[in-house]
Amino acid sequence: MFKAMVTSGEAARELGVSVALIQKLERLGVTPPARRLNRFRVYDETEVEQLRKILADRRARRTDAAEAA
Repeated sequence: MFKAMVTSGEAARELGVSVALIQKLERLGVTPPARRLNRFRVYDETEVEQLRKILADRRARRTDAAEAA
C-alpha cells in the first residue's frame, strides 16, 4: 500500500508547529531521523501521526507543570 509522503514544512503546517521544532526533536532523538528525498526531509502518514502524539504529550506535560506551579 502506498503511503503519502509530506515534507517537513507540510508536516509542520499540519501539526501547527515550526519546522525548526520538528528538526530539534529529531536532533534530540525524540523522533527517528526523517528520510531524505532530494535533500528534503519527508514523512509518511504514520510518522506524522507519531509526531502528533509526541507533540500532544509534550503539551500535556507543559500544562501539568504550569498547573502545579
